[in-house]
Amino acid sequence: MPYNISWLVEKRVLYTHMYGYITAEELRSQKAVVEKFIAESEHLLHMINDAAETTGTDMGLRDLQNMQYANAANLGWAIYVNPNKLHRFFASVVTQLSGKRGREYATLEEGLRFLQDMDDTLPQLTMPIKSAS
Repeated sequence: MPYNISWLVEKRVLYTHMYGYITAEELRSQKAVVEKFIAESEHLLHMINDAAETTGTDMGLRDLQNMQYANAANLGWAIYVNPNKLHRFFASVVTQLSGKRGREYATLEEGLRFLQDMDDTLPQLTMPIKSAS
């Protein structure tokens, strides 16, 4: 699973663009990278996980549950983007089980609008530039 991680808003909104087939091992590797970004954040940190271009996975619900960032006290909203209703449903279940704040959307535009509405301290959010997948 190739992925790109970058700040959408420096140290405030983390954007992850995922594409291709997702394995549990690759997701664990991604989690380690994201944890470094979390440590750099100086404020409430919102995360956007854009999985609209993923093609499948070998993970189960337990694997996804283990990927939560439960120890990070500065987490704000976690936004998951995927046009697949079933994937959004599973993301919702995992979020509810973790007790974190999260929302699932079919499009990135919807997720950005929600985040902008929920945190009025953020600057105007713009669509990220996606790397070639």
